[in-house]
Amino acid sequence: MMTQEHVPVLIVGAGAAGLTLSLLLRQQGISSVLVERRPDVSWYPRARNLNFRTLEVFRGLGLEAEVIAAGSPVSRVFRKDTLASPQREEFPAVEQALHIMDHPETLTPEPPIWYCPQSRLEPLLRASVKQRGGDVRYHTELVSFTQDSQGVTATIRDRTTGTSSVLHADYLAACDGAHSRIREALSVKAEGLGVLDEYYLFVYFRAEWRDLIRGYEADAILIDRPGIRGFFLITDADRGMFLIQYAPSQGESAWDYTAERCKELVEKGIGKPELAVEILGIEHWQPMQLVAEHFQQRRVVLVGDAAHTMPPKLGLGANTAIQSAQNLAWKLAAVIGGQAAQELLSTYQTERHPVGLLASQQSLVGPAAALLTRGSDDDLLPAEKQVPLFSLIAGYRYRSQAVLSEDAVPSSPEGIELLAQPEDLIGQPGTRVPHLWLERGGQRISTLDLLDGRFVLLTGTGGTAWRDAAAAVAEHLGIALAAYRIGAGADLLDLENGWQAKMGMSAEGAMLVRPDGFVAWRTDTSPPNPEPKLRQVMSSILCQRQQA
Repeated sequence: MMTQEHVPVLIVGAGAAGLTLSLLLRQQGISSVLVERRPDVSWYPRARNLNFRTLEVFRGLGLEAEVIAAGSPVSRVFRKDTLASPQREEFPAVEQALHIMDHPETLTPEPPIWYCPQSRLEPLLRASVKQRGGDVRYHTELVSFTQDSQGVTATIRDRTTGTSSVLHADYLAACDGAHSRIREALSVKAEGLGVLDEYYLFVYFRAEWRDLIRGYEADAILIDRPGIRGFFLITDADRGMFLIQYAPSQGESAWDYTAERCKELVEKGIGKPELAVEILGIEHWQPMQLVAEHFQQRRVVLVGDAAHTMPPKLGLGANTAIQSAQNLAWKLAAVIGGQAAQELLSTYQTERHPVGLLASQQSLVGPAAALLTRGSDDDLLPAEKQVPLFSLIAGYRYRSQAVLSEDAVPSSPEGIELLAQPEDLIGQPGTRVPHLWLERGGQRISTLDLLDGRFVLLTGTGGTAWRDAAAAVAEHLGIALAAYRIGAGADLLDLENGWQAKMGMSAEGAMLVRPDGFVAWRTDTSPPNPEPKLRQVMSSILCQRQQA
């Protein structure tokens, strides 16, 4: 007889989305079991760059310093005849394409882009999950599942021992990748171009190339000369990947690239005949552009590539996945904890589907990929339809039941409300809270440092009534709600002397920020007794309208 256990959330897939979701749920006090088919974390140097919004997620988890230490400034792209060749050509256009603004320090406390590939990020996240008491089980697969109004019953199997067990979960989070078996089992349709007409080979190899890659550890190196064309991506001092594009339209096939031929290409690309090369694996790959029509089906939610799959040309895949996990985690926690109605989970679809769809569409072209494709993918997204990178990372505005705003919803050809430039990010409900330098207890902090998994209410120096109301509402609704007054002699000192302008608030007003760092509501007025108003606002955001 199989053993049975209960867990609030079963997460399937320990990539960036699954590991981050586990940590975010843990921060909210929600336990999870995370299962992964692979025997260990990935050592492949994919999903290479993290953008500032993702670093802000890790900042809220207390992991930002570790992620920064594990990485380095944004990777560069060079072209060389061989890796050993001293001559090189840098492609500044790639870095320029990733440029967000001239003074990013006014937008975020984080670097705009930071190199920390999957091979470094996954081990770091796994270690953190375990250190915080999380339950992560590698070499364990989901065999089957059923769901009803009470939850999900799943059978999982330890692939090492062959032992099966049954888990009862309140919710199942499918973080099982682009070819999600869970999405397929749910018969959830997907929209998009599907598998693109681009063909690549990932050639994983071992070589003692330490001396050749010194100074290039974070970079991509294009080897381009007659008879060989591909990118070297570096894992560590003795492992790497050679990315090759081939063209079936010209009679080429993946079968043409045997282990012997791939070894020969890697050796030629390195350009040092005496260096021994061992081929560790060859993987055929085609990029996909697909977005699930629905991110939730009753007790099952799709996260990351299972929800929105995109080519890596703008480096948005893992970043969008992690940010979607942040959007979902606090909502799952509130529903499971009884503070919110199940309707709150529907805002995950409302808010993240347009973002995932736009990111996937915009990722059809990109500066680094263009070096390999030679412009063959330009027709996939005409220049006039491309939007600024800032808009894709943080320049969008949610409109859902989890946001209260009196502004009219403008029509948009992209189906999503976008902000064109960072200066437009001024605390509108539904946008990421502005970054502002403050001082607390003699220490300089960002407004983003106030986000530790709780709701946050920000007011001016005269906001004592708001602060008292927050304490009463938190107790009444059973939620975690912190309140801070900003200004001279208050809880937080405004180091920039401009918090009202940057937050779009009056001195008497208040701003409510959700656990994911997005503004839920703001007001310019302060009623004599703000508790009823704040209770109404919180109840509405949590979809508990009967408590208003």
